[in-house]
Amino acid sequence: MTKWLLLMACLGIACQNIRGAVVRENSSRKKLTNTLNVIHEWKYVDYDFGSDEKRQAAIQSGEYDRTKNYPLDVDQWQDKTFVTMLRYDGVPSSLNVVSNKTGNGGPLLQPYPDWSFAKYEDCSGIVSANKIAIDEYERLWVLDSGLVNNIQPMCSPKLLAFDLTTSKLLKQVEIPHDVAVNATTGKGGLASLAVQAMDSVNTMVYMADNKDDALIVYQNADDSFHRLSSHISNHNFRSDKMSQENLTLKEVDNRVFGMALSSVTHNLYYSPLSSQNLYYVNTTSLMNSQNQGNDVQYESVQDVFSSQLSAKAVSKNGVLFFGFTNNTLGCWNEHQSLDRQNIDIVARNETLQMVVGMKIKQNLPQSGKVNNTQRNEHLLALTNKKQDVLNNDLNLERVNFQILDANVNDLIRNSRCANSDNQDNNQHNYNHNQARHSSKSDNQNNNQHNNQAYHSSKSDNWDNNNNQAHHSSKFDNQNNNQYNN
Repeated sequence: MTKWLLLMACLGIACQNIRGAVVRENSSRKKLTNTLNVIHEWKYVDYDFGSDEKRQAAIQSGEYDRTKNYPLDVDQWQDKTFVTMLRYDGVPSSLNVVSNKTGNGGPLLQPYPDWSFAKYEDCSGIVSANKIAIDEYERLWVLDSGLVNNIQPMCSPKLLAFDLTTSKLLKQVEIPHDVAVNATTGKGGLASLAVQAMDSVNTMVYMADNKDDALIVYQNADDSFHRLSSHISNHNFRSDKMSQENLTLKEVDNRVFGMALSSVTHNLYYSPLSSQNLYYVNTTSLMNSQNQGNDVQYESVQDVFSSQLSAKAVSKNGVLFFGFTNNTLGCWNEHQSLDRQNIDIVARNETLQMVVGMKIKQNLPQSGKVNNTQRNEHLLALTNKKQDVLNNDLNLERVNFQILDANVNDLIRNSRCANSDNQDNNQHNYNHNQARHSSKSDNQNNNQHNNQAYHSSKSDNWDNNNNQAHHSSKFDNQNNNQYNN
């Protein structure tokens, strides 16, 4: 009898624990739908033309068609929210900021830096700002594909940089034709961008050709480009159907879609939209690589995700965030082995149908009081209903595009991506790197005259960096379930 009572008591406790687990899971799932804040949203995108007469004239001439404007990327600097649009017929401006004016569709956009850059007939303006990135030296980098309707070459592709403190153009560099496209096939389409600024002169810009599996590397110090074509990824047509309404990805460019650069490991992460793999390359080899890139080692982890990935971003503590194509936002901490058990979901919402742009920012003004001491990081995400865009089936009476925000620490709290010990170590390394960058900046003129030596010594330092050695050994043993910090 005593044994029976003890058994029942144990079962009762076990059942309570099971019920508690279910409640916690349900509570967690409920919380996942409320982890993102809406900053801006649109039923359709409209612009501040200056007057209603000018707006009507733009509509009559075909310069503006509200059904053809699809936001593609987002970034934030102080109180400016940047939004890019693919240049289709009917898109009056590709690079814009969100104004403080509101129309029937949502907040009105203003061309950046002004309307003159929205005109591209003589190729002096911006044709199609596919992707943008802001570096720590308050520069806005813009990748202009030069394409209209995403297929028609209008101007040569180019890379632009703006001084955000003055909104003045710092440089505009044409990307050579033999770099922008595959010399054999003549195909090319630059669609992804990542910037690595060691200092204001020694800055690297990485671009992806999503039509030919190639990376383009730009060195700011000497305005040089080179193209690396070594099968940097292999898309997987087993995964060419998204979870959203069975949209077939063969209808879209399915090579590299979204890149993210880690300041912890110096790895550049990317993936094709039609794949459940993650690819990466260490940027040290990209800096040292020459024209053919034979010394570049591309790595991949196969079938590690349960769904395809869209846009990506990495926090300063080494947490990689990515949009899944099943209405969720996922994460992985670089201090963990890269396998499914270390990947977690941190947000779930119908508004996440397709995350097309993502950035990690510090102290977004929309998120309340700025705390310069804590330097809180926020995830900024741009979403759209890509399946409706591709099917030309946008319902302009409902919300189609959103810019969302979430505190990074809040997102990863109690998730598999949170690890305070690793984050503390990473913060120390981050601060050390910041101090090192600062001292380099003081001597940037010397760096400019000795650029090759600088990159060589920097690469040597990175090879000796504890994080890099730590990360390399981690990936050598990525199939192990146990990871030693």
